[in-house]
Amino acid sequence: MSVFILAVLVFLILYVAHFYWKVSKYPKGPFPLPLIGNIHQFPPDHVQLYFDEMSKIYGPCFTVWIPYPAIVLNDYEHVKEAFVTQGDTFTYRAHRSPETLLPVHDHTGILASDGDHWRLQRRTSLKILRDFGLGRNLMEEQVIRSVQEMMVQIENITDKKKVDMFWPIQLCVGNVINETLFGFHYKYEDSEKFKTFVRIVDKHLRHLQGTMPLLVSAFPWLRHLPIIGDIGYHNIKNNISSYQTFIEEEVGKQVERYDGVSEPENFVHAYMQQMKQTGNPGLDIKNLCASVLDFWLAGMETTSNSLRWHLAYMMKYPEIQDRVRKEIFEVVGTSRLPSMSDKPNMPYTQAVIHEVQRCSNMLPFLGSHQCVEETSIKGKHVPAGTLVFAQIWSVMKNDPVFKEGNEFNPDRYLQSDGKTFDKAVLEKTIPFSIGKRNCVGEGLARMELFLIFSALIQKYEFVPTSNIDLSPDWGVVMTSKPYTCQLIPQY
Repeated sequence: MSVFILAVLVFLILYVAHFYWKVSKYPKGPFPLPLIGNIHQFPPDHVQLYFDEMSKIYGPCFTVWIPYPAIVLNDYEHVKEAFVTQGDTFTYRAHRSPETLLPVHDHTGILASDGDHWRLQRRTSLKILRDFGLGRNLMEEQVIRSVQEMMVQIENITDKKKVDMFWPIQLCVGNVINETLFGFHYKYEDSEKFKTFVRIVDKHLRHLQGTMPLLVSAFPWLRHLPIIGDIGYHNIKNNISSYQTFIEEEVGKQVERYDGVSEPENFVHAYMQQMKQTGNPGLDIKNLCASVLDFWLAGMETTSNSLRWHLAYMMKYPEIQDRVRKEIFEVVGTSRLPSMSDKPNMPYTQAVIHEVQRCSNMLPFLGSHQCVEETSIKGKHVPAGTLVFAQIWSVMKNDPVFKEGNEFNPDRYLQSDGKTFDKAVLEKTIPFSIGKRNCVGEGLARMELFLIFSALIQKYEFVPTSNIDLSPDWGVVMTSKPYTCQLIPQY
């Protein structure tokens, strides 16, 4: 028995010694404990605040153990060094839950894949979006149709003194991505199916965080244990499975409808055409479903949430809302909706959109990046296989280029003439990330933000029915707190 105890003690001593030997190989950060790392120090929510405080102690590049090592980058220079200068080195994913639970099959689609497979899926998707007119008239017409449908719905609201804009905005943005992917719109009076899956996605994004998912990510066998496994794995997996089924069913319907000869009418048809024309085995139904799932999620949730933030800020700062409307009336008038051709002549509206994105700061962390070879970031050693998180929340909050960064001030984006953009400020406003893994749908998202936001402000004055609280609700995407508003028609 004494030999057994001695062996256990020797093992523990060696394990602890090896653990702290590994710790010494990484950039300094908060002191970790064996087995659990730093996760006992993480707050239950708003972890970005904890990381922000750690950067003040250890600098903009430090390591946390969750309980495997993860390097956190908190300023623009380090993020740019990793994701732009060394872009190829940091394009890889960690392939750990809970990120791997979103697609049915890991290493499929765009968000969860890497290497040559990721390049193929991204390249194919970008080609399809360009062919469908991303950034050109065809896509603009599609967005404007959705805006027109939303305006009809809003006009039909009898009591405009206390309106919740959640679903009008959600369905407007959702229909843009639905038409792109599947070729159809949900009707406002028949959208319960759509709402069901929006709620599923919302729940998924709120439950990706927390101690239990981190533990299961580090020690996958924990998913077989009660409580830890349920909270950290099975509840997340079970919730998202119905969303995965929904995507597969919608893709299946479009697959049946496509004859393989006609000009593609939507993303699914275009992807199938690419499968046939290229014969590339990496283009298959599994990856089609995964790519559609990625676009449906990323193309809807962040944009709709951002628009709700836009209205919240406009109600909090009515004088800025008035300035935006004045510019819209001067450039567009009232007889038609704003178009992309108006955008160059509306610098203040653009500045407001940039500043709302900066201040709402919806994505505390980008998806995980993993370096594939030993390297360094600004002189800090990064061993091969290390997980890297870029906290763009800190970049857009703390960078010195944003003078008095805690204040909401759209004028920071414009030079003294009120028309020319300050390129230094724009460069560090990175809500869509930077580098090779920046958001594939950035062009569409920017188009939607401009067209939908400017149309809403043109048509209505938004007046809060209670105090507007601009502190976010925590999640993978930080959302605005629920609010209602009075809508006052402008003409």
